[in-house]
Amino acid sequence: MTHSNNSSGFIQFKQVSKWFESGAGRFEALKNIDLGIRQGELVAIVGKSGSGKSTLLNMLTGIDHPSQGAVTINATEVHTLDESRLATWRGANIGIVFQFFQLIPTLSILENLLLAMDFVNVIPKKERRQRAESLLAQVGIAPHAGKLPAALSGGEQQRAAIARALANDPPILVADEPTGNLDSKTALAIQTLFVELVGSGKTVIVVTHENVTDVAYNRIITLNDGAIVGDKQDLL
Repeated sequence: MTHSNNSSGFIQFKQVSKWFESGAGRFEALKNIDLGIRQGELVAIVGKSGSGKSTLLNMLTGIDHPSQGAVTINATEVHTLDESRLATWRGANIGIVFQFFQLIPTLSILENLLLAMDFVNVIPKKERRQRAESLLAQVGIAPHAGKLPAALSGGEQQRAAIARALANDPPILVADEPTGNLDSKTALAIQTLFVELVGSGKTVIVVTHENVTDVAYNRIITLNDGAIVGDKQDLL
């Protein structure tokens, strides 16, 4: 797999820790994370429930900020952005795929994609419908464009959610347990789609508690108790 010449610096965590204070004292969700992810990698972040995967994801997407340390993505220091700049940055740079799809139930699949483009406003208006249709074709559900999400199977809804995450052509796709509710055949089809996206230049980061040894990730990062305990690289 080819990588850009910015080596591991496309996504950079430097000494990132996150803790929460409660009546029981301080809980450390992340402990001194040093991590560099290259452009064009297909990365799995694995670990048991409570290992820090979701917290790491929240640092990456800017949903939450580190208690200490720095998160830099494509030369932007994400942890320093205020809410309005963060929303603009996230809309243009990161597509997020959720476990439960989070499609708007009263809008058609096509309208869900168009709304995502309207929010961010980076794709010219006259190009949006054609882009939405081509994305739905890319993920294999073009015939369902006019249907409401409830009319689609779980696998089809997840494909729609991936198309929506790609609507604004972000360089990074982040997926949180994207195959957790899917049967194994459908899950494999979603994984294959991720491989294709990486082939087209995207960086794809998948958070999962599933066993990923037989899946085509080129890197598997293992978390335990808020720390990186394994990092298998260049697997493909």
